[in-house]
Amino acid sequence: MSAEMMTRRDWLALLPAGLVMKARAADDLPFERIDTHVHLNRLSRPIVAGLQSSRWRVLSISDSRAIGDQPADLPAQLIGNAEAHRESGGCVAWAGSFDSRQWEHPDFAERTIASLKQQFRDGAIAVKIWKNVGMSVRARSGAYLLPDKPVLSPIYEMLQNEGHTLVAHLAEPNGAWMPLDANNPEKGFYGSHPEWHLYGKPDTPSKETILQARDRVIARYPKLRVVGCHLGSNEEDLDALAKRLDRLPNFAVDLAARIRYLASGDREKARGFVLKYQDRILYGTDFTLAAGGDDQRGWSNLSAQHDRDWQYFTSGESMTYGRAQTQALGLPPDAAKKIFRDNAVRWFPGIV
Repeated sequence: MSAEMMTRRDWLALLPAGLVMKARAADDLPFERIDTHVHLNRLSRPIVAGLQSSRWRVLSISDSRAIGDQPADLPAQLIGNAEAHRESGGCVAWAGSFDSRQWEHPDFAERTIASLKQQFRDGAIAVKIWKNVGMSVRARSGAYLLPDKPVLSPIYEMLQNEGHTLVAHLAEPNGAWMPLDANNPEKGFYGSHPEWHLYGKPDTPSKETILQARDRVIARYPKLRVVGCHLGSNEEDLDALAKRLDRLPNFAVDLAARIRYLASGDREKARGFVLKYQDRILYGTDFTLAAGGDDQRGWSNLSAQHDRDWQYFTSGESMTYGRAQTQALGLPPDAAKKIFRDNAVRWFPGIV
């Protein structure tokens, strides 16, 4: 049975007794924890019930994932996330987004801002900009749309002026620019998603070009809160990420789908980084609810991931994380509370 398909009970049964006790005790913590990066996109009563009973909140993030001339997928997500928020008693907060493919239309910024303001009226607390900016969306001339393109400036300015957070998934792991061989840690993903594999495509922007364009936006709007998804796409280089965090005080990062990089790397370096930047790191999973899947199984999978991640950050035990055998970080309680709750409240006003 794969880890992805195990129920929470199955997963707990495989743990050493001491870790089982800690996983169960997590439900009795004195504070409610927050997962700042999931994709529900619809109301799921089993997941809402699970969140409420285990004292979790989530931020369900909308993505405009359509590329090329694919039909827009964003409107259905906006409707679904707004409904999940309304029906969940607030344990599901949500972030909106925008479709950047029409960026060359003269009224693009005006129409986008009007749409985003409607999303805020419907309950959204943040806006997502996705990796197709920099990696997929192109002008009629063939030039790629980078995140610091002036056409996007009115959007950033509105978000800053109105006090909303920008969620930024820009660029990808290094594997997107590497050959698909045994040395590529993301070989499986890019093998099945070739549209995001940019190796051998000389006209595409480099990863650093995209990240530097993002950084210019963050610096240009110093009162705009920006949360960089997936360790800000610097998952392989904590030193580079540290320099960005030092230089950009309005920039934080989430851990979604990238804890595996910490677990497979140098444990002391990872622990030192997390402790130093404990005010700038937000917990997230990147859990995605299947459109027509088994919602109860979906909750079991999400709950098991929450337990595993909590143990990785709070215990000092030896454990298996993904394919890595590692020693958990054993963070002090105050640092864990920041990562699993306090930072979410500060960087995403309205999440509670």
